[in-house]
Amino acid sequence: MPKVKPPSVSITLSPTQVDTVLRSATDGGADSVGTRIVRGMNALRANGEGGRAVFADDDMADPRLSRSLLRGLSLLTCFDSSGEPRGIIEVAKELEMNSSTVHRYALTLVHLGLLERSPHTRKYSLPKQDFGETG
Repeated sequence: MPKVKPPSVSITLSPTQVDTVLRSATDGGADSVGTRIVRGMNALRANGEGGRAVFADDDMADPRLSRSLLRGLSLLTCFDSSGEPRGIIEVAKELEMNSSTVHRYALTLVHLGLLERSPHTRKYSLPKQDFGETG
């Protein structure tokens, strides 16, 4: 009798779900991807006026670094764990960037699970930490 191969099963997880699994596997000790990015971005920040995410000239002049990636990830420095939603215009003013560029970067970060967009207010915030819980 020929061996019957069991059917293969494929599960696709979102970046947020992967992050939840990783944190669970390490008893909550692992930082989320978003937390690591924000921590790294904060380390790159210069002492800008008013807390703006302004980069030191050395950071932007270093040819080994991607300026567009630094600018895109700088959006994450505008959000904190309080979950306070922020609008595109507000973030664009803080970063001194074009609002259409900020919107494009924000949409990309939402797609990656690093930001959430409220369908009611159309504002953005960091994802909630209780991804898998329902209530």
